[in-house]
Amino acid sequence: MAKLTFLWHLHQPQYRTADGRVHAPWVLLHAAGEYLTLAHSLAESGLAGQVLNLTPVFLDQLAAYRDGTAHDPLFDALRKPARDLGPDAVRELLRWAFLLHPNQLRSWPRLAELAARASGGTGEEVARRFTVQDLNDIQVLLVLAYAGPNLRWEADLADLAARGSGFPESARRRAVTWLGGCPARLLDAYRGLAGSEGVEIATSPWAHPIIPLLIDTRVVKDSWAPHPAPAAPAFAAPDDASEHIRAGLAVAREFGFAPVGCWPPEGSVSEAAVALYGDHAVRWLATDEGILAASLGRSLSGETGVGPELFGSWRLPRGGPALFFRHRGLSDFIGFQASRFPKEEDAAKEFVGHLRHMASHLPADAGIVVALDGENPWTSYPEGGAGFLTTLARELGQSAQLRPVTLAQRLDETPRTLPRLHPGSWIGGTFGTWIGHPEKNRAWELLARVRALGGSRGGRSWLAAEGSDWWWWFGDDNPTLLAPLYDELFRAHLRDACTAARVSPPAELAAPVRAAATRLRVPLSRTWPPPVLDGKTTSYFEWTVATWIEAPGTYRRVARVALRAEPGKLWLRVDPRPGAGAPVPLVVTMVTTGHPIGWTLPADRPDACAVERFFEAHLPLPQDEVLLGIECGGERMPSDGLWRLEFLEVDES
Repeated sequence: MAKLTFLWHLHQPQYRTADGRVHAPWVLLHAAGEYLTLAHSLAESGLAGQVLNLTPVFLDQLAAYRDGTAHDPLFDALRKPARDLGPDAVRELLRWAFLLHPNQLRSWPRLAELAARASGGTGEEVARRFTVQDLNDIQVLLVLAYAGPNLRWEADLADLAARGSGFPESARRRAVTWLGGCPARLLDAYRGLAGSEGVEIATSPWAHPIIPLLIDTRVVKDSWAPHPAPAAPAFAAPDDASEHIRAGLAVAREFGFAPVGCWPPEGSVSEAAVALYGDHAVRWLATDEGILAASLGRSLSGETGVGPELFGSWRLPRGGPALFFRHRGLSDFIGFQASRFPKEEDAAKEFVGHLRHMASHLPADAGIVVALDGENPWTSYPEGGAGFLTTLARELGQSAQLRPVTLAQRLDETPRTLPRLHPGSWIGGTFGTWIGHPEKNRAWELLARVRALGGSRGGRSWLAAEGSDWWWWFGDDNPTLLAPLYDELFRAHLRDACTAARVSPPAELAAPVRAAATRLRVPLSRTWPPPVLDGKTTSYFEWTVATWIEAPGTYRRVARVALRAEPGKLWLRVDPRPGAGAPVPLVVTMVTTGHPIGWTLPADRPDACAVERFFEAHLPLPQDEVLLGIECGGERMPSDGLWRLEFLEVDES
């Protein structure tokens, strides 16, 4: 009977700065949503073999909301009656209310209607489009959008969900009171699960840093070998790495947990990192199968199945923690594929079918590890994931081939000796998501300069700046509308660290790490006939008054982009490479003063797009400064940063 373990990694970066201000409300909102879905489903189903990896920085932020020390401007805006909201509070509400997954908007038609009304404008002009009743509905529906998957067991919200719109003030009070109680409920739920048979609590270093890179960035060369490594700034702070591990374990104990194992942030390991975890009495670590494959020098997955090496525990020759390696295919099925099933129950049955088939070909002492993010998948599921988890528990309970165990329970195994450990992360077996790109390197260089000034004496603010998440959003591999905010947060933590260490923050902390926007002149005409929105050349003159930008020669889908403007409207054309097909879906990012906007086209603006021989669209053009970027299938223009549009009038006087 093969052993089976699920490891759910639960994490949020430090959104609070030293003054207690919360700069992004994701801990609160997701506490009402995906985190609660997982905790409730595990508790109700009694599914064993569960490891909840709770990062200390996530626990600390939940406790700050519980204790009233988190100063969250969005929560403040939700707690005020709509009629009492000032301009700043309205702006904060509208800033976050519509950054939702399409599933969330589809579930709440009134919210989708209000989101459409917010599109194509900025600041006070957008705010004037909403009545007091509109704002009140947004306050309630924002809570319901996140709570949606949990409404089946949240009786306090059921009648609000049934109403759908036109909420009274009393509904806002009830919804927001429920939301505010979720962080404390979640902490209680984790403590309850920790006391359940078959559930283990694990943790990670305090701010979720990439420990091997903190120890010494020279590990990059070994990680990429035998291929050439990218340029990487020099940085070595093994004492910082040790403090993250020490503080992480201490915080977990403060919350009443007794972890013996860790999911290293982003599955990042090296031999030096494993030894450091061992110095802190960590007994097990888990990472990706790609690390094991690179360590052994051969692939573990292929047409002939998965190598048996993946299903046992390992240890390095010098000793230290036991090493477990997750099955990537099974983990990615839950994380990325199961959500495509129309019925969550069918996805769970399909998954358990894979497990049973696999177990039938494994020895009785084999162990399967399924490890993934415990928050991100569920919003993409048709019903929010609860149906999948419930069916998973039922199907596994009926399986004679699988025995759920925690990783702590597997420590009685005799591990095999792993002669060498390849240094890398779960993404491609390297550290490329966190170092090597010019922006990522600039952040490491800035970290090194602040450390040299004494900023490393800045306590938790210094540790927060070393969290992996900031590097995740630097560069162009993980684009987000909120990249400027996360850039600012990274630098804010460094400023706070300098203040705590009583050193002057360097002036360069005022400048964004992210690449500056590229200036692009765009013709603006008040008289030239606009293009015919049909995705083909209707007239030779349609795009003669336009700026054309050629795509890099390495791009396979996008050949070139054209931009032209008229008052209030920006015209966009994207030509594909020959034989590549239409360049859709096209993700467009427009950043105007204080108000980032994003569209996936043509889905988000079907009446303003046309696809035939090429892609044509028109976008609302605000009067203030405009930054613009597009992306299709991973091909971004501009390839680094955004365009700063400068409009040049071309009409003759």
